[in-house]
Order: sequence, then structure tokens, then C-alpha cells
Amino acid sequence: MNMNETKPSEETNPEIEAHLNEIAKICCRSLAGESDAEMDRIENLLKSLLMSGYVGKKHRSFQVDLETRVKDQCRDCAMHRGGALSSMSEKLAKKFADLTRWESRTPSDASPAKPANISSATDA
Repeated sequence: MNMNETKPSEETNPEIEAHLNEIAKICCRSLAGESDAEMDRIENLLKSLLMSGYVGKKHRSFQVDLETRVKDQCRDCAMHRGGALSSMSEKLAKKFADLTRWESRTPSDASPAKPANISSATDA
């Protein structure tokens, strides 16, 4: 295991760990001023994290998990840019929560079911 990666929890799986660690690495690079362009990749990682079953696991909040990993991976940057880290993790937590709500919607949430064709809607 890389020294910059957080130890896996009993409550997650290797895929979740990889996604969380990659998001934390991108956050570290952003805090160091290296690259904001990678922030676009985060949305795909958040979707993958959701599909990997992260929401169903019993653990702390996404924001707490992310901040802990960022602090483990780039302690100096995270200490000196604590406000920026809090702001970034809050935005990502909101984005993750929005994705979670979107993915959990059922068709009945949006609109009632409609007949597939005219014969299934009538007795014809």
C-alpha cells in the first residue's frame, strides 16, 4: 500500500477505496495549485463511487471521509489551506448528495407510467 493512501475500512471494498483515494489525490493537487482541470474528472469518480455501493455502507459522511483522506495524503497543504479544503469538500459532498438523490429516483417520482401504445391504453 502506498504511504499516501488511507487504510481500507472493513465497511468498504477495494473499488470504493480506490475512488476515494483518487478524489483525495485530485483535491491535494488542487490545494497545491497544481491543477483545477482535474476537478472535471471528479464527477465521473463520484458516479463510480455511488455505483460501487458507497451510499449503502455504514460510515461517516462523504465530506468527513474525503477530508480525512486529503489530510492523510497531503497534511501540510491541508493544514495551511484548511478553509479551501472545507469549501472544496463541502461542494463535493453536495454534488455527491445530488447524484445520490438523482440515482435513487424512481420513474414514479418524475411522472406517472404511460401506456406503451394505444391498444394497451384502451380495450381496442
